[in-house]
Amino acid sequence: MPSLANDYADFRAETVRLTALLGSTSSLGPKHRKYIAEIALLRLAILIENTMKSVFCKLSCGATYIDGAAPALLARQRNIPSAVDAMHNHGRPGYRRSLPWNDGSEIRENIKFLIDPADRCHSDLVRYASYLTEIRYIRNHIAHRNENSRANFVKLIRRYYGAKVPGVTCGNMLVSSRVSPSRPLLVTYILTANVMVKDIVRA
Repeated sequence: MPSLANDYADFRAETVRLTALLGSTSSLGPKHRKYIAEIALLRLAILIENTMKSVFCKLSCGATYIDGAAPALLARQRNIPSAVDAMHNHGRPGYRRSLPWNDGSEIRENIKFLIDPADRCHSDLVRYASYLTEIRYIRNHIAHRNENSRANFVKLIRRYYGAKVPGVTCGNMLVSSRVSPSRPLLVTYILTANVMVKDIVRA
């Protein structure tokens, strides 16, 4: 029987490493700290995507939540490859070409014919949808820096700075005390990621 415990333990271990990496940059100059913060955000985004895929594939195969509760399944799958295939095909009028794992609504779409919408994981995904959107917007702008990614990043600038402030980069936002006086925004993102995954796996 597949287990979610390893996913949760691995996720926590990786975020501890990211937090330690950020702590080790305190003696570096601002330029280097911003650059490292962007790399750490990319790693966090990839970690979230990989964990979401693994957790929801395992749930589709009948893995129980860490608290022992069983997911409410509509179509239990034999293994992870069959779960992925079913997410593309099962119950759909046509083939679902991509399976995004960094967007709350898209994850719910991936699993909606396999895991009952009444299962709590769906409401957890709704609750963390805006958080996942922020991570995706920043991740995309770090990775692509195109017109579309910039437009979405500006939405976050307006949210955190109150206006379209010129010259704000992803690195600025992630480490700035103006955005998050008590701790860098990136640290808040890491802490929130841990809470989100804990809620989803019911640890």
